[in-house]
Amino acid sequence: MPIRRRVGFTLIELLTVIMIIGILAAMLFPAITGVRKKARHADAQTAFSQWATGITRYKQVYGFFPNLGATGTAPDTTLDTLYTLETADTNLKFVKALSGRSPTGLALATVDRKALNRNAEEFCAFGKNDFEDFANFNDNSLVVDRFGNRHIRVIFDTDSTGTIKNITPAAGTDSIPGDIKSISSATGLPARVIIYTTDLGKDFESYDGLGATDFDQVIAIQ
Repeated sequence: MPIRRRVGFTLIELLTVIMIIGILAAMLFPAITGVRKKARHADAQTAFSQWATGITRYKQVYGFFPNLGATGTAPDTTLDTLYTLETADTNLKFVKALSGRSPTGLALATVDRKALNRNAEEFCAFGKNDFEDFANFNDNSLVVDRFGNRHIRVIFDTDSTGTIKNITPAAGTDSIPGDIKSISSATGLPARVIIYTTDLGKDFESYDGLGATDFDQVIAIQ
């Protein structure tokens, strides 16, 4: 009588294989997450650097930094100036001043050209990844970093000393990333333009559901 050979896996063998796959997946997940986070950071760093370069070119062309503050109010040229891009009006002026157009691509109105970019010159182009919730994109959409964080700070060397100093953000000096903490001091940091995201967990606000641990600080200095 021929001997029957067993075909397939027993239940115990199958469970063992599933357990091994689960362990391997658990080991790989943090590594994959870390790689994705680094890729987002690099992409965000590139975007911020392009914005900073655009601001520098704007200053070279017009002789002053764009005024992103209240309409009709000139910045104090004896102090450096910080703007928060999650403020809707500031955000809109930022995009118009650097791109020479509205966020949706429409030509600037005469009043905007006079106040923000008289030649309607493009100093920096903005793409869909620069705005939150691009599926519902409009002129009121806020710019974000590649983590979806809208809490972006832009600082200009308005007093033209070559150093950014005595800066106190709306969220306090504790919200300044450690690498540029000296901007809050009288000594300051040699720079003409600084763009960064805040260092407070509660300030990491994203439209796509990411948590504070999914974010990373992004800084561009020129």
